[in-house]
Amino acid sequence: MTFPTGRFVWFEYVAKDVKKAQGFFGELFNWKTQAMPAPASPGGEYSMIAIDGQTIGGYMVTPEGAPPHAHWISHLQVESAQATAQKVKSLGGKIRKEPTKMGDFGTWAIVADPFDATFALWQPGKPEASEYKGINGAFCWNELTVPDPAKASSFYQQIGGFTEDKKEMPGMDGAYYVLNSEGKPRAGIAKPMKPGVPSMWLPYVAVASADHTSEKAKKLGAQIHVPPTDIPTVGRFSIFADNQGAALGILQPLPPAKK
Repeated sequence: MTFPTGRFVWFEYVAKDVKKAQGFFGELFNWKTQAMPAPASPGGEYSMIAIDGQTIGGYMVTPEGAPPHAHWISHLQVESAQATAQKVKSLGGKIRKEPTKMGDFGTWAIVADPFDATFALWQPGKPEASEYKGINGAFCWNELTVPDPAKASSFYQQIGGFTEDKKEMPGMDGAYYVLNSEGKPRAGIAKPMKPGVPSMWLPYVAVASADHTSEKAKKLGAQIHVPPTDIPTVGRFSIFADNQGAALGILQPLPPAKK
């Protein structure tokens, strides 16, 4: 059985205090939690993030060997976690956690690209709903910041089956590379907006108002890295670090053009 590649299908929050994260994001986005059996997890269960009854990610207590700071990790769906992990390595990346079977759910690995940006590989064991949901409170985009977006785009095309759409964006240092699959945009790659920002994947959550959500996040203890800002033809975005220091983006998309 094969599954479509070229899409990010799951977003996982990793921290020492997942209860604190559940409280923060439950208040901010109205996220709920759904528990599922997971013998390898503390307490024997895994907490999934749900919005409008749809699961979109999960919370994980920081495992041994993982970075100690709170962070998000994006999951790229692949046909074979084992083969893709080896390809990552052959193209200059690293395998941080070897492919591991997660019961009947699928096979999981953690890798890093040649710029040391970490992400996960996910080989599902059965068909899953793996599209951005198109609703407020759900993930709507995934963005990689690296010093050399062109080189990074080539890497992800080779491992994820993406095609590239190079765009010139006002106010940006260099081009913005959109990764597409099946005719749909799935992620973007750009140079960091500020000096000193490490190479990393940054998920975005769709919101009705970037200004309102950014202000609410600040009241809940977040630090605003990029205040609400307009992106021509796209919408209005903001970036913050939550009350445990994990960076996340929010996007208020422009309404669809009237036909």
